[in-house]
Amino acid sequence: MAPVQHHKDKRVKAILTFASELESQLPKAVTSTTSGPLLHELEKNIAKFPEKLTSSTTSEYEELDRCGTTIWNVCTRLRREYDPDKPHDVPLILLVARVYAFLLLDGAFQSGKSDPGNLPRLMKSGLKAGKTCLDRKQSDLAVKVLEKVAGYETLLKSPRPAAGQEDGESFNNLIAEYYVLRTALAWHKGQFPIAETMYQKSISSQHLFDPQTAESLADVIYEMGKDQLAKKDYPLASKWLDRSYKFLNLQELDKLSIDANELRISIIESLIKALLGLQSPESYEQARNLVILLETELGDKLIVLLLKLDLLSAPTPEPFDSASYSDVLQRMTRTMYLNDSNFRLIMFHIRKLKDKSPSLACKALDDLLTLRLLKAEELQDSWIGKTIVTRLWTTVNQRDSPEALQSLYDLFETITANLTKPMASDATLAAHTLFWKHIESNYVQGQYDIAESWCRLALHRLFSNSGEINTARLSRKLLLCSLARKDFGSAREVFHSMSNSARNEPMSRFLMYKIAVRGGDTELATECLHFISTAARTTHDLTLLYGCVLDAQSIGDKTQTLAGLQLVLEKSDYGAQSAVHVPSLLRLTISLSVALLEEHVDTQDIGTIERICAAIEKGATAIRKARGSLGLLDPPWTIDELEWFSKNSYNLAIKHLSNWEPRYSLRILQSSLDFMDQYPRDLSDQVSEDLSLRKMFCAFSAATALISLARAEDNIENQMQDYLGVRKHVENFDTLLQEKVDSMNEDMEQDLRRKLSILAAFDFEAACRLKAWNDLGEAVLQADACKSAQVYEIMADIILCSDAPTAIRINILKNIINGAWSLDSLNATKLAKYMRCLFQIAISDNPDIAEQLLDQIQNHAEDAAESEQPYPSEELEWVATKAFNHAVDLYCTGDDENCKNWAGRALNIAHYVNDEGNLEKLLQSKLLGLKFDS
Repeated sequence: MAPVQHHKDKRVKAILTFASELESQLPKAVTSTTSGPLLHELEKNIAKFPEKLTSSTTSEYEELDRCGTTIWNVCTRLRREYDPDKPHDVPLILLVARVYAFLLLDGAFQSGKSDPGNLPRLMKSGLKAGKTCLDRKQSDLAVKVLEKVAGYETLLKSPRPAAGQEDGESFNNLIAEYYVLRTALAWHKGQFPIAETMYQKSISSQHLFDPQTAESLADVIYEMGKDQLAKKDYPLASKWLDRSYKFLNLQELDKLSIDANELRISIIESLIKALLGLQSPESYEQARNLVILLETELGDKLIVLLLKLDLLSAPTPEPFDSASYSDVLQRMTRTMYLNDSNFRLIMFHIRKLKDKSPSLACKALDDLLTLRLLKAEELQDSWIGKTIVTRLWTTVNQRDSPEALQSLYDLFETITANLTKPMASDATLAAHTLFWKHIESNYVQGQYDIAESWCRLALHRLFSNSGEINTARLSRKLLLCSLARKDFGSAREVFHSMSNSARNEPMSRFLMYKIAVRGGDTELATECLHFISTAARTTHDLTLLYGCVLDAQSIGDKTQTLAGLQLVLEKSDYGAQSAVHVPSLLRLTISLSVALLEEHVDTQDIGTIERICAAIEKGATAIRKARGSLGLLDPPWTIDELEWFSKNSYNLAIKHLSNWEPRYSLRILQSSLDFMDQYPRDLSDQVSEDLSLRKMFCAFSAATALISLARAEDNIENQMQDYLGVRKHVENFDTLLQEKVDSMNEDMEQDLRRKLSILAAFDFEAACRLKAWNDLGEAVLQADACKSAQVYEIMADIILCSDAPTAIRINILKNIINGAWSLDSLNATKLAKYMRCLFQIAISDNPDIAEQLLDQIQNHAEDAAESEQPYPSEELEWVATKAFNHAVDLYCTGDDENCKNWAGRALNIAHYVNDEGNLEKLLQSKLLGLKFDS
C-alpha cells in the first residue's frame, strides 16, 4: 500500500503546485491578450483532475481547501470588474478558473477530513459554477461540475440530527436549484425528455422554494423557452414560457429580487410572441389578454406598444386594422425615447404600415418629423434625412395625385423652416435617386404635368446639396416636359433660372434649341447652336449638332436645318476630322437651299445662292481628296454620289444662267466639271457619251459666263484671270469635240460646231486682251472649221480695235478676210470695209503688203462683178483714190517706178467702180499730167 499512497501524495502535491501558480498568475492573465497558454494548461488540469481525491495529511486537506477558496475569491473579485448584464464579456479563463477552484474545494471535501457543515456552502459554489458554465454554453464543464454536485444531493437528503427546520428548507432549495440546472443542462444538450424529467423533479417541492430559488427556476425555464422561440419552435417555446410565467406568477412579487419584475415582463413578451407564432384563435386570444394585462400595468411603455403592433400584424381572418396600427405608432412617436435603436424600430414599423396603408404611413412619418425630430434640442441630421427619404419612397409608390404632391411640398416647406441648413448630401442623393425613377416613369408614360411637378419638388431648396450636376439634369428634364407640353414660355423661365454653367452645357443648349425652333425664337436658336458648336470643337463629338439638324428638319425649318448642317460640315472639316457622311450632308444642304430659293422665286437670296455654291465646291474638293492612290474613290464617295453631284450641279447652273449673277453660275459649272473629271475610265459607251456632252456644255456655259464677267470687270487683274478662264474652257471644249468628231450625227455636229464658232470668237477676244498675239492665228483656224461669217466679222472687229502690232493686225486681218471670202453667207459690204481698213493700216506701215492688198481687192472686185453682190463702188472709189494719192506721193519723192506701179493698180481698181468710168478717166488724166524722167 505504501507505493499507492506515495503516488497519491505526489498527485496531490502536483495539484497544489499548479493551484499556487494559477493563484499568482490569474490576475495578470485576465487582463492580458496572451492568456492562451495558461488557459490551455488550466483546461488540461481540469480534464485530468481525479474523480476522488484523498489526502493523507490534514495539512494537505487544509491546503487544498485554502487554495480552492483563494482562487474562488480571486475569480469573484475579478468578475466584479465586468458588467453583470454582459456575461459574455467576462474572460473565459475566469470561468474555467472558478471550475478548477470548485474541484479543489470538492477534493478537500472528498478527503473525508472536511467539516460536514461545509456541504451547503460547497453545493452553493458548485451550483454557481454550473450556472456560469451554462450561461456561457460550456456544457462539458457544466457536466463535470454537476456530476460532483449530484453526490451532494444524496448527502443533503440523508437525515441529519443536528439540522433544524430552517436548514431543511435551505437544503430543499439547493436540491431544487440543482434540478433546475440539470433541466437547463439537458436542454443545452438537446435532451428534452431528460429536461422534462428534471423539471418535474425541480417543482415537486415548489411549495418549499424560497423566492430566490423560484426566481432562478423561472429564469432558467425562460431561457429555454426563449431559445426555442429563436428557433421558431413555437409549440415548445410556448410550453416552457407558459411554465415560466405561471411559476413566477405564483410567487409574491414583493419578496422577489429587484430584477424579478423585469424578468416577468420579458417572460410575458416572449410568451406573447410564441403564442402569436402558433397562429390559432385560442393562442391569439391568449396573447391579446396578456397584452391587455401589460398595458394595464405599464401603460404606453415601448414594449407594450411594440407587442400591440405585433398583435395587430399577426395573421388572422380579420382584415388588417391599419387605423389601430397607425394609432399605436402615433403613441410611440409621442412617448418613445429617441435613440438610434428606437429610431430604427419605429421606422421598421412605419414601413410595415406602408404596405397596408401608404397614406397612414405618410402621416406617421410626418408626425415623426414634425412632432419629434424637428423639435429636438439637438437635431439629428441622419434621422431627419432617413425619414424624409422614407416619406418620399412611400409617396412615389402611391398613385400620383395633386393632393399627395401638395402634401409633400408643404412638408418640405415645414422642414426647411425648422432647419438651418439643407439636407445632408447622402440623404439628398438617396432622395434624388427616388425622384429620378419616378420622374422618368411618368415622363415615359407621357404624364408630363406630373413629371414636371416631381422635378420642381426635386429642385426644392431642401435638396440644395444635390450638386450642380443633379440640379442641371432636373432643369433639363423640366425643359423636356415643357417641350412635350409645348409650353415654350415656361421653358424659357426654367432656362433663365438655371446657373450660367448649367445653362451653357451642350445638352441644355440642345434642349433649348429645340424649344426655340418650335417657338419661333430665331435669335435664341442661333445662340444655342453657337454654344453647341463651340463645345463640339473641344470634344470632337458632333452628336448634338446632328441632333439639331435632325430636329430642325423634322419640323420643316429649312433655315435652321441649313445652319446646323453648315456647322456640322465645318466642325468635321468636311469629313477630314470626323467620320461623317459628307456626301449626304452636302446633298441635304444643296437640296434644302434650292427649296428655299424656290419658295422665294421673286427675290434673289444671295446668302442662299452663296451657300449652294460653297456646298457644291466643298463637295468637289472632298471628292478630289477621296480619290485614293490607285485612282479609286474612297468611301463614302460612290459612283451614285458622283452622278448626283455632277448632274445636279450642272442642271442647277444651266437653270439659273439667266437670273443669277454670272459668277455664281460659273462656280457651279466649274465644280460640275470637277465632279465629271473624277469619273472612272471604265465607263459604258452610253455613260461616256453623256458625260462628254455634259462636259462640253459646261465648258461652253462657263466660257460664256466668263466672257461676260471679263467684259464687265474693272479690276484689270481679275479681268485677265477671267480671260484666261475663257481660253481654258474653249480649249477644253475643242479637245472634247475633236475626240467626238467621228461619232457625231449631223445635227449634233452642227450644234457643236456652232458652239465652237462662238467659243472661237471668245477665245480670239481673250487672246487679244491677254496680248497672246501668237495664238490669234489658231483662233482664226477654229473659225475656218466653223464656216461662220459672223465669227469672222467679230474677229475682224476685235483685231481692228486691238492694240496689236501692225504686222500682226495686218496678217490676222488678212487671214480673216481670206477665210471669210469663201463663204456664201459673206456680207460683201462688211468684207469691203475690212479690206479698206486693212489697206489703210498697211499703206502707212507696210507699203509692200498694201500693194498686195490692191491686187487682192482688184480680184475680189472682178469676181464680184459677175455675182449678185458686186463689190461696193464707194469702197473701190476710196481705195483707188487712196492708192493714186500714194502714187502721187511717190512721184513727189522721185520714186517714179513705184509711182507707176501704184498708179496702175489704182486705175485697175477704179475700172470696177460703178460710175460709168468717170473715176478711171479722171485718174488716167491725172496720171498723164505727171512728168516722169523716162
